[in-house]
Amino acid sequence: MKKALPYLVTSLVLSAPALAQQPEATGKEVKETKIPAEAQARMDEKRAMAEQKRMMAEEKRLDAEEKRLKGENKRLKAEEKRLKGEEKRLMAEGKRVEAEEERMKAEKEAKGMAKQAEKKAEQERKELGKGSEQGQAAREENSKKWWQFWK
Repeated sequence: MKKALPYLVTSLVLSAPALAQQPEATGKEVKETKIPAEAQARMDEKRAMAEQKRMMAEEKRLDAEEKRLKGENKRLKAEEKRLKGEEKRLMAEGKRVEAEEERMKAEKEAKGMAKQAEKKAEQERKELGKGSEQGQAAREENSKKWWQFWK
């Protein structure tokens, strides 16, 4: 019993507030305590200032984002301009190389034709001293090659 008595007293002390009579507003809306008008005005002013600061911070963030986008657009335009210049340079280089190849091909072809004409002109005629004079004259007259139509 000596041990139970302190437990009993402790439990009564702790449970007494739970057994106390509840206030009338239990289950109903608790009426707000009236705040003095000055305090309410200060709170409203602080809320307004906080909202204004938030709006200004949002504006600054939007301005910074806009500046970043403008810089990005400027950088992209410069990159595009550089690429167009590079493309033009490469096209001009390609045309120049193509023209050079064409010129070399024509030059090579002209050399080949000149060599061929020279060889044909130097060829000895097997029938040159044979036959009668009339036959030789007729052969000489008809001896033009088909590709030498200007003679």
